[in-house]
Order: sequence, then structure tokens, then C-alpha cells
Amino acid sequence: MKILVTGANGLIGSHTCRALRASGHDVLTCGRSGSQSSSHQVGDLLDPGFRSRIMRDERPDGLIHLAWQTKHGYFWNAPDNADWRVASIDLLDRFLEIGGTRAVLAGSCAEYDWTISETAKKTCETDACIPGTLYGQEKLKLARHCQNLLDQGSSIAWGRLFLLCGPGEYPARFVPAVTNALLAGDAAKMSSGKQVRDFMHVEDAGTAFASVFESTFNGILNVASGEAHSLLSVANTLQQLIGHGQVSAGSLPDRPDDPPYLVADTSILHDTIGFEPKYDLITALESCIEWWRSPNA
Repeated sequence: MKILVTGANGLIGSHTCRALRASGHDVLTCGRSGSQSSSHQVGDLLDPGFRSRIMRDERPDGLIHLAWQTKHGYFWNAPDNADWRVASIDLLDRFLEIGGTRAVLAGSCAEYDWTISETAKKTCETDACIPGTLYGQEKLKLARHCQNLLDQGSSIAWGRLFLLCGPGEYPARFVPAVTNALLAGDAAKMSSGKQVRDFMHVEDAGTAFASVFESTFNGILNVASGEAHSLLSVANTLQQLIGHGQVSAGSLPDRPDDPPYLVADTSILHDTIGFEPKYDLITALESCIEWWRSPNA
């Protein structure tokens, strides 16, 4: 199939493209940067003219839509979240109008209700969605549009991503921030670390989206590791792997709006899709350490 992948330069996009090409698909990417070629179209997805042109000229059979506003510390309530929702709906509708047959889009765990205080309960796809951020709200609106199209007979999967780690992360994110402090021999400042999270390596996430695309599954699923780890245990594991520096738990305040437990039920991803991750927490963190030790990081 000829598959258009948006967000191919993002954290997981390159891994999705690699997995698709390994399966023999013809992969087309697009973005604001890069060299124009037969396999990469340069343009802005927020521009309706570009969306129209790429669908009209390229006529992809499949679509994996990963692009969105992702600037660290800004995207949660960025005004252009609404622009991305409008553009994504238009892109998907144009894709179906030209005869596209299979679409997979990236959602977010931010669509769920984070005010629920239950601990040790994994989030499943049928749980309440009451997003507390503009990002989550606009993603949920797009998910509901996908559901409407599903009800009309389209083949669409919506993958809700949880936390990611791996090469290419923004330095201020949790794993890179702790890793770089420890590599420098400094104290890694953090909150209490009692919060429990679900970390998935970016390569596994990208490969998972390719696997979902190649499956016959339609509907919503979580894309995550399904493993629960406290932030403190992640930081301590990084310290043990690096072998120096120290973790300064509690040196930063806990955020009052931070959910205590955010871990995915991944039954659909594993049992229905048949996806098996390449990385566990240790190998994922080792990958992160190797990346930040490299001169190109």
C-alpha cells in the first residue's frame, strides 16, 4: 500500500516509517522541513491548500496521522490545538473522499479523566473521558469524529499514547532531565516520585502504530507498555545504570493536578493486535542513556 505518514520527523514517526517499509509498503511523508522528493512532500498541514494538494496528487491508500502541536510545556493549552483538530478532520475527510481505505491516528492518554483518584487501576479504553487540558479536549473531539466515520463503515483505529521515552526527547522531559543531571554527576532534582507512570520506548510506540495499521482492528486502543513504575523507581534505576550522581527526590514540589496513577490497560494492543514490545524498562532506559552520552544528542 501507499501510506502517508504525518509527523514522520517526530519522536515515533521515523520508527513507524521504518516498520512499514520493512513490511514492503510505499511510505510517503510530509512536513514543514526536509527536501522535497517523491517520498517526502514539504508543506504545512495547517494549510488547507497543502492538504488538498497532497491528497489529490498522491492519492495514498493508507494514512497514519501522528502530527500535532507537541512543543514541550506549551502544547497542553496551546491555542493552535483547535487548529490541529480542524486540520486533522479535514485531512481525514479528504483522504476518505479520494478512496483511502485505512487510517490510524494518534490520540492521547490526556483524553481520559485524570481527576479519578483510584490507584493501581489501569486505564482501559472504556473509561471516562473528561480531559482537563485543551490538548486532551481537542484530541477527544477528533476521536469522536473518527467514531462517527467508523459508524459509517470506514476503517479507522485511534491509538491513545501514554508516556514515551527514548532518543530525541526534549531535554526537559522527565527521563532526559534526570539522565543528564546524573551523567553530569549532579543531583537529579525531582518531585516526591510517588506518581506511578507507564513508559513506552519510542521505537516500540512507532512499531505499534505500524502493527495497528496492518491489523483489521477498528476503534480505540491504548498504545503503551502496560507496566507500572513510580517516577522515583525510574530515577533510581537510571542512577544505578549510570553509576554516579544522586537522585534528589522531593527537591521539587508535586503538582496538585498530577494524577497519582496513570498506567494503561494494553489488552487490545497485545491480545487483539498481537504486538510484542522490543524494550522493557531497563533496556529502554539504557537506550536513553546511550543517546544522551552520544556527541550528536
